[in-house]
Amino acid sequence: MYICVCYGVTDSQVKHAVEQGADDLKSLQEKLQVGRQCGKCIKATIEMMEQTKDLTPNYYQVA
Repeated sequence: MYICVCYGVTDSQVKHAVEQGADDLKSLQEKLQVGRQCGKCIKATIEMMEQTKDLTPNYYQVA
């Protein structure tokens, strides 16, 4: 599914970038240019990032 139509960024690209270390919108924009044209996708992008972060295990977290 396309998240950013202006730059053709898909949800799988966003998930992959988050899994590779893009932990905020600025770092994601540096990798994918998402949200830099019209900005309509920013809300959906942030939601996608948060969902992906919740699913990604944090092995450095101490119990």
